Amino acid sequence: MNNNKLIPAVDWNAYAQKYDMLLAYNPYYQEAFQKILATLKEWNIEKGGLVADLGAGTGNYSVEMARLFPHARIMHIDNNKTMNARAAKKAVGIPNFEIMHCDIQQVDLAPQSLQGLLCINSLYTFPAPQEALQKMNKWLAPGAKAVFLDPGRIMNITAWKLAISKYLLGTYGLKKTLRIFKESQVVGKQNAYIRAMQKNGSYWTHSHEDFCEAIREAGFQIETASTCFRGECDLVLARKA
Repeated sequence: MNNNKLIPAVDWNAYAQKYDMLLAYNPYYQEAFQKILATLKEWNIEKGGLVADLGAGTGNYSVEMARLFPHARIMHIDNNKTMNARAAKKAVGIPNFEIMHCDIQQVDLAPQSLQGLLCINSLYTFPAPQEALQKMNKWLAPGAKAVFLDPGRIMNITAWKLAISKYLLGTYGLKKTLRIFKESQVVGKQNAYIRAMQKNGSYWTHSHEDFCEAIREAGFQIETASTCFRGECDLVLARKA
């Protein structure tokens, strides 16, 4: 029996409508976001240089990069129209921001054309993650830097609800916490589908060590590696060797 037929696919259009609540109310997302922004501020991007965000979602990172590097071209790459639409709204008035609507398999950048690359919370959904990593390495210029953040372990929905509840209650109180949970029901529903797809092998799961090894095998040199999001995600800062 094909178990994939029994599991609803993740509705990324629905997820996109409330995805930014993660940045607004999830302290673990906020912590990783600030850490990655601090890293990006140290990048040296030349005038006219091209930087890409693969699986860029609603543009939390790509739009920030466009502001950080106004002299460079920032390419936001995602295959979901609703995610891209929300990113486009955030980028109104930012001239160096470009959206490429396509799957990772369709991306065809020139070798060594990128001066920087991000792949945040998306690699695990790609059909062939190792192949995607190799393509990313090919696109990067020698010495160019990359940031990878990926959920590798199967999501523990109950533990996440408890952790977020504790934070929200302590920060906002009961009334607002209940309102936030009601508004974010679609996020919880889609996270349950993600967990199911992780369990049946549709989405890539990995240990921290396996993730680092996959990045090295693709030709990257790892500068720092750590876990985040309560140990369920891996954050790797790397450069093209």
